Amino acid sequence: MTQLTRLSAITLLCVGLLPARAAAQEQGGELIQGIAWDINPADAAKWVQGVEQIVAAAKQAKLAQNYGWFFWQDDIFRYRLIFPVQNMAYFDDPMQWMRKFEGTPGQATLMKAFELLNTVAATTVEDIVVEQVPAWSRDAALDLAMFPHAHVDQFWLKGGMEAQLDALMKEVVAFLGEIGYRYPMAAYRPRLGGTGQHFIVTFFDSRANFYGVNDLERLIQQKNQQAKWGALLGRFSSLMTRATHYDSDYRANLSYMPAPQASGNGGR
Repeated sequence: MTQLTRLSAITLLCVGLLPARAAAQEQGGELIQGIAWDINPADAAKWVQGVEQIVAAAKQAKLAQNYGWFFWQDDIFRYRLIFPVQNMAYFDDPMQWMRKFEGTPGQATLMKAFELLNTVAATTVEDIVVEQVPAWSRDAALDLAMFPHAHVDQFWLKGGMEAQLDALMKEVVAFLGEIGYRYPMAAYRPRLGGTGQHFIVTFFDSRANFYGVNDLERLIQQKNQQAKWGALLGRFSSLMTRATHYDSDYRANLSYMPAPQASGNGGR
């Protein structure tokens, strides 16, 4: 697959690093689709330039909010593109967003961006649709200017453990509220693609605060709740086949999410 095709699939965007936004769904919370790419280090600057051109094209086309996206960066050369969708029917016509550029000032800019991105070496490392679970999340309608970083816990659930996970996640959310944990959290379950992974995303202000004065383990010790937290973690471990985690940083220059508007070049 060429880079042009991959970036044309800005409709296929990436996983769980997005604050909640109201949208009607078949089940539960917001749907998000996304892709994560590893970019060839030699091409990184060119790749960023190409995505910034797509942002410029969207602004020129006055693309509506429901076609907006968010970019996050895990490490130096891995980028995650986050795209919320209103319902699964969107995927019957996943290229509809590109038609919104037709006949607008942004059409030529978009094509130039694709020409540039087609020269970039990139590897797709994740492609998945997930659904936010409101009952597993807390204060997810956050301000990315206030919380521009995210800690992502990614785990794979054992078969037949969905009910146990649902009960446990509700207990975890209640526990974090009881001890006064300050950071918002959004949790997601798989809907399409991927390998069945779930995500718990904690948004934070800075690494110095998140791993320092506001560290969760420190707060648990201050509240003398080590035993209860240890029991919750033990139950969590019993439900998983494996788990991993990473940090990610919001990239405003690569993102496009205009304010809601009554009319505009949108409407799915």
